[in-house]
Amino acid sequence: MKKFIWVLMVLLLCASFLMAAGGAQGGAPKAEVPTFAGKNVRLVIGSTATAGDSYLIAEVTSRYLSKVLNCNIKVDAIGAAKAFDAMITSKPDGNTMMLFHDMTYLGVAFKAFEDIYRIENMTVGPRAVQNPLAAWASLKGAPYNNFVEVAEYLKNSPNEVISMCLEAGGVSHIGFIAYWDWVKRAYGEGVAKRIKVFIGGSTDQKIQVLVDRNTDIIFADYTSLIDYTKTDDPKIAMKYMGLMDNLAGINVPSYADMKITYANGQPFKFSKDFIFYMPKDFPQALVDELNKGMEQVSKDPQFAADLAKMWYRPAYLDNTAAKNFIYEKRGQVQGLIDSAPKLDDLVK
Repeated sequence: MKKFIWVLMVLLLCASFLMAAGGAQGGAPKAEVPTFAGKNVRLVIGSTATAGDSYLIAEVTSRYLSKVLNCNIKVDAIGAAKAFDAMITSKPDGNTMMLFHDMTYLGVAFKAFEDIYRIENMTVGPRAVQNPLAAWASLKGAPYNNFVEVAEYLKNSPNEVISMCLEAGGVSHIGFIAYWDWVKRAYGEGVAKRIKVFIGGSTDQKIQVLVDRNTDIIFADYTSLIDYTKTDDPKIAMKYMGLMDNLAGINVPSYADMKITYANGQPFKFSKDFIFYMPKDFPQALVDELNKGMEQVSKDPQFAADLAKMWYRPAYLDNTAAKNFIYEKRGQVQGLIDSAPKLDDLVK
């Protein structure tokens, strides 16, 4: 009996030491707060080109953001299908993110991608950058100088037809149906139906189609057409017909300047909005850290200067504001898509 009591006292004494040690260390160990610091982060983009806006914006942004977050962010240009799939299949551990523009939701809106890739199945992060360079151009000798004059030309020339060269399912498609819908409301369906579509590919292909006089107006980035607007060669000389958003310091009318609106009367403006997207259930601590990091980067004058060299601009919104913004923008665009005629019915 005495031996049993002695053993029990030893056990109690050991337990008291363990409890004291636990108390001295603050109790049970706390889970570590996740951080980007020290990580190797894969930043996927929905393009395979390393010379386009998607790569250039991701490269500049990641270079500045890596320093602020004390991590190594590497851009991986894997294309839209693989990038979207990475957002659905990757672990929400901060090792994989995406920085991409409006094709993130346009792919689903145009039914090019399944609903599983809706942005509701991703975590929306902060907005980083805008590309306002979407432009339309015609040959310099065309009998109109902007989109309003195009509509007036068709109104006053009932036997004439014009065609616009664009890519199906992208930003140019949105720009086309926004314009077509406005013409229908402002000038009537008879005028709108004489605006046809020519399906094009790369900018070089669109330029060739225009130079060959197989289409009347083409879509491209503003900067890719500058040289053509400065030449006097009548075979290739071009002029801008309109921008989809205002571009500071550029004397070319935007849709808003020309009073081209949505059906509700709201001015139509469309820049490519580059937003961070992450896998669903991404830790809020990492989202907060990304917000703070991107806010700091956006205030860096050198970051703005580097973007300005390419005509891009910082456009920081925290993740909450960015989510509200892109959901509203998607809703407006979806309304256009749902009410627009099928491109097959308008192909020249």
